[in-house]
Amino acid sequence: MSIAVDVVDETDLGVPTDGVAALVRAVLELEGAQGTVVVAFVEEEAIKDLNARDRGLPEPTDVLSYCARDEEADWPGPFLEGDASLELGEVIVCPALTRRYAEEGGREQGGQLAWTIIHGVLHVLGYDHEEDEGEMRRREQALLEELRPLTSALCLPADA
Repeated sequence: MSIAVDVVDETDLGVPTDGVAALVRAVLELEGAQGTVVVAFVEEEAIKDLNARDRGLPEPTDVLSYCARDEEADWPGPFLEGDASLELGEVIVCPALTRRYAEEGGREQGGQLAWTIIHGVLHVLGYDHEEDEGEMRRREQALLEELRPLTSALCLPADA
């Protein structure tokens, strides 16, 4: 088995799919994971609907993750066609909210996008910041630092 990353931009914003795929692939390699991860970029209304349906929160969010090991999950896809047995999960990202969070926090937008993607991928791999004792947050920071060349190359489209 190997690593595969599929990036789908349902926003037509021109999200940097090659850079996103490279970042996800690097995270999977560093975590020793194999299989397929799908990253889908969606509009704010779509992620709001998913967040309401799957988490009971009727508001948009920047990222949602769906882990293939969660047999009860009602996946939003299908974003991927093919052998589902190799699938690790899906990361759904809202570029508009990612941009807003960066602006509100006074952070660089590409760095916020990188953190959002890493956060989502770690959830797919089983990390849970709501249950652990800071392990996921420490791993996010370590990955951001280690993958700085990849994360600094990311940017959000101007119309996100």
